[in-house]
Amino acid sequence: MKRSIIFILIVCMSITLAGCGNSGETSKLQNEIKQLKMENTDYKNRLTKYEALTKENNEQKEVASTEQPPVILKKIEFDKSGVTGVKVVFQNNTPKTIDAIEFVILQFDNFGRPAYRFNDKSNGNVSGKLLMQGNTQPQGTMQSGWTLYNTEKTVKGKTVVSQVHFTDGSVWSNLKFDEEVSKEKEEYK
Repeated sequence: MKRSIIFILIVCMSITLAGCGNSGETSKLQNEIKQLKMENTDYKNRLTKYEALTKENNEQKEVASTEQPPVILKKIEFDKSGVTGVKVVFQNNTPKTIDAIEFVILQFDNFGRPAYRFNDKSNGNVSGKLLMQGNTQPQGTMQSGWTLYNTEKTVKGKTVVSQVHFTDGSVWSNLKFDEEVSKEKEEYK
C-alpha cells in the first residue's frame, strides 16, 4: 500500500511540476496566439481592400451602353464568284486600342429585301455572331472575311455590333443588340 501511495504522490508531483514548468510555455503560446490573431485581422483588412479595388476595377472594365458602338462600319463587300464570301471593315472610333469585335451580318438582295438562307424565311437573314480579332489603334481599321453558305441572293448587308473588347481588358456591350437586330433585319436602308 505504501508503494501505491508513493506512486500516486510521485505522479501528482510530476503533474504539478509539469504544470508549473509549462506556465512559461503557456504564456509563450498565448503571446503567439495574440500575434496570430493580429496578423489574421491584418490579412482580413488587406483582403477586404483588395476585393474592393478588384470590384471597382472590374466595374470600370465592363461598360454596357445603349449609345453608338465604338466602331463604325466602313465597308462590307460580298463576293459572288462561287460560295458567297463577305469582307467587313470596321473603324475604331475611340481613343483606346481595340482587339476584338463581335457582330452579326444582316443580309439583303438587290431590292433591299431580306435574303434568307436556303431562300426560306424561317431560316432568317441574320448570320450567327462573328468575331473579328486583331489590334486597331484609334481611328485605325480592322478587317476580316467569312464565307456565308446557302445565301445565293445576298448582295447587300449591314452589321449590328454586340460587343467590342479593348486591349486594356474593358468591354463595351450593346444593351439594345436584340432590339436592333429585330428592327434592322427587315429592310436595307
